Amino acid sequence: MTSLYDIGAWNPWLFAILLNTGLGLLGWRLVSKLLTPAGLVHAWILGVVIWGILGWSGYGVVLFYFLAGSGVTRVGMAQKEAAGIAEKRSGARGPENVWGSAAASTLCALGILLLPLDYQPLLWLGYVSGFSTKLSDTAASEIGKAYGRRTFLITTLQPVPQGTEGCD
Repeated sequence: MTSLYDIGAWNPWLFAILLNTGLGLLGWRLVSKLLTPAGLVHAWILGVVIWGILGWSGYGVVLFYFLAGSGVTRVGMAQKEAAGIAEKRSGARGPENVWGSAAASTLCALGILLLPLDYQPLLWLGYVSGFSTKLSDTAASEIGKAYGRRTFLITTLQPVPQGTEGCD
């Protein structure tokens, strides 16, 4: 008899489809608060691509990013909503958020699949760095919106209202 682990070993793409479909169905109630329906479809695609190329270690990185980023978005949500500076949809991510967060890292993952082995360490670094950078930005802005007292635009160092986007 073939186990799911055996399927993952010989066909990571089939395992990725089963894993992401299963997680999506099992966690629909939780995930529906974190992702819009379209966001869920795009996250499913991202999950299949990442597991298919990078396996559990790459998938773990994107899963950690998603859970930690969603968690910090919820910090001080009532205050941020009252001030009108909360993320739209109470922080539920849509396709634009999925790919805005994952596009650079996904390109690195595709590079790991397509480019010579010599480039893999650098592409892995780029993959992890993409999610690390995005998570640190999300954490800083969400915690700052909830608890920050003074806000400055990083491009000009001028004071701006809380919740101002990071470009002028």
